[in-house]
Amino acid sequence: MRDKGQMEIMGLAIVVLLVSMSLIFAVYFFAFKEPKDFKGSFTQAQMASNMLNTFLKTKSADCSDLTMTELLQNCAQNPSGPSITCENGMNSCEYAEDTASTIFSKTLDEWKVNYEFRAYIASAGPVDDLVKLGEACKGSKKSKLFPIPSAAGTVMVKMDVC
Repeated sequence: MRDKGQMEIMGLAIVVLLVSMSLIFAVYFFAFKEPKDFKGSFTQAQMASNMLNTFLKTKSADCSDLTMTELLQNCAQNPSGPSITCENGMNSCEYAEDTASTIFSKTLDEWKVNYEFRAYIASAGPVDDLVKLGEACKGSKKSKLFPIPSAAGTVMVKMDVC
């Protein structure tokens, strides 16, 4: 009778041990699981939108206080020889690209955020860029596209944040 009781206690101890080990593994896998990055995805989308909004509404210091939107519209009308020449000697295409480069280098580049910025005429497609900065994203990206009407057609301004 004594041997039978010891066997039952040993069996019970083994069951308790197995249940404990199962709980430890379950807690470990659920507690240390990688969380989904909804915040990062949302942040990328907002950053792309905010950067484009800010850039397009920025007024030029050396181009009669025209906005970047107005300079891109002028640039699209005749990319090889825009009608606006700024006080510093740059035409509207050069000024818009230089301003974009300055803004993005002082923000996105310093924050080490990879991006691609492009402005192109929609009918010509993204092959003939009026302005192109950054590198094409490899992998996941969030994009924002702003259409700007112009006499030459719609100017598409696109920002991809990688």
